[in-house]
Amino acid sequence: MDRQTVALIFQEGGRFITEIIRNYGFKRTRTVQSVIVEKQPPKVAETITEEEKASSIEAGCVPCAIGHLGTCSGGMNEAVRFAKKDGIESSEVIDRVNMCLDELNIMERIDLRPEMIVNLPDWEKKLANQALVVSRSVRHELEGLSSVDGLERVAANIQTTRREIGRGWFKERLVRMPKEEKERLAEKAIEQLEEE
Repeated sequence: MDRQTVALIFQEGGRFITEIIRNYGFKRTRTVQSVIVEKQPPKVAETITEEEKASSIEAGCVPCAIGHLGTCSGGMNEAVRFAKKDGIESSEVIDRVNMCLDELNIMERIDLRPEMIVNLPDWEKKLANQALVVSRSVRHELEGLSSVDGLERVAANIQTTRREIGRGWFKERLVRMPKEEKERLAEKAIEQLEEE
């Protein structure tokens, strides 16, 4: 296997293990740790520039866009199921369409606003702009929705876009990840496995 694939496996494996620990067991340890963390004095707030925020994993433009598209995709998949059973005018369909519209509006107006993407590296800016173009198109299609087939086309479009942007971002990020960070991720994954 190439190094990128191994790094991605370690990264995703670490997330998977974290989710397992978070969701199954270890509650007593977690409770004690959370009490200890809460008793510590609050840290002084650091000033983070828009450029740093836009590129961070926690609050970056593209990672957040992937999240919004993923939420919208899941909602539209459910909306299609309800629409096939109860019709496009079903309250469940309408509610999910509105939730997707909310997600897309937040993504366009907050996470992908110009001041957030202007200083991104070209590869990331390209993905952000791709998300914006698709989001606008999907939003307009949803606003004019009139058939189950139309809903199904929108759902497929969102799902495809989310997959393309997600793959693109992860691959590019792994390629550009410094060697030290890759080593740290591998060590962290091994530690998590040993703790289990």
